Amino acid sequence: MKIRSLTELDDQLSKDLSWRRKEFTSLKFMVSSSRKHEKTILMRASIAMLYAHWEGHIKFCAQAYITYLKHVAPSYKQMTNNFIQMSAGEKFKEGFSIKRFSSQQEIFEYLTKDQDDKFDVNENVVIDTESNLKYEVVFNILGQLGLDTTVFELKENFINSKLLKCRNAIAHGDRLSEQDLIDTHTELEKELLLMIETFQNLILNAAENKSYLKTA
Repeated sequence: MKIRSLTELDDQLSKDLSWRRKEFTSLKFMVSSSRKHEKTILMRASIAMLYAHWEGHIKFCAQAYITYLKHVAPSYKQMTNNFIQMSAGEKFKEGFSIKRFSSQQEIFEYLTKDQDDKFDVNENVVIDTESNLKYEVVFNILGQLGLDTTVFELKENFINSKLLKCRNAIAHGDRLSEQDLIDTHTELEKELLLMIETFQNLILNAAENKSYLKTA
């Protein structure tokens, strides 16, 4: 994926969201128009697919943003500290032990040097949804990218106790009560697409406002 401008970033994110939004609409129609004996099965399938779009688009947005920043390529010393920390995680992931003095010295020198190098990390490595995009993982990705976390702070219960709980139960072949299915599916239809769009907007606003750069 090549993203060389704000326009291309916007275009890539919009395209990825577009087909997901169509599936949201199709799933909603299929569930609402299904016969009673089909509805339970379709709600189970829908919850699993809606979760997949949640994890998929968050990951796509985050990796696309990093791809864009790699093209813009400011130096680390120009960027906010979260990006220096991000690069450190990738740099020291092999053969590194925080208990060893040599490792402690190495990371100290890395974090305190002039940081003239251009921003360059592997987006496939540093962005990890852990195949289980719970609230803590979302919060971690927001922090990595230097994005506002407050917009999701009231969503912890919904993400962990509704979306993830039911999705994981379905994925593991467990049976849910009909009421749990109805309540969860109704809330997902109401909340999830808006949360996905909110995350995308955070990315686009950060890129447009150059929030990745330190203020003078």
